[in-house]
Amino acid sequence: MKGVYMKKILYAVISSLLLLSLLGCEKRSEQVATINSAPIETLDFNGFSKVVESHKGKVVLVNFFGTWCPPCKAETPDFVEIYEQFKDKNFVIIGLAVDRDKADAVKFVNDYKITYPVYQASEELSRYFNVGPIPTSFLLDKEGNIRGSYIGQMSRDMVIKTAEMGGK
Repeated sequence: MKGVYMKKILYAVISSLLLLSLLGCEKRSEQVATINSAPIETLDFNGFSKVVESHKGKVVLVNFFGTWCPPCKAETPDFVEIYEQFKDKNFVIIGLAVDRDKADAVKFVNDYKITYPVYQASEELSRYFNVGPIPTSFLLDKEGNIRGSYIGQMSRDMVIKTAEMGGK
């Protein structure tokens, strides 16, 4: 009888610890899935269209990236610096993470101190843009029309030339 009672107590303790552990993980993932208290939103085509519409009148560089991608990591510091330099001159960069886990994208944004808007691209949005290799970037004019694309790491000079188009 004593053995059955001990098994029940042990089961209750283990269940309680497991429950507390799960609740703790949930809270941690909520914290990880935000950037400066703003969650990374997953964009499908309609959501992307709304974001582009909100930047009408600006030149927009749309950058599909992956947090594990070496060329993506290499171009990001230039993106951050150039965005800060030109953000008040009708230029914006929109980062679209292709990662499945939003927490990876949040960590990347925080590690690289990204100040431009970053979203998670839905599979639908990546298919619409026919994104294969990453990074892949698209240039949108001030009316939101695609004017060009580039597969691979963008050079600093390319990003500066793109940003300068916002002032014209």
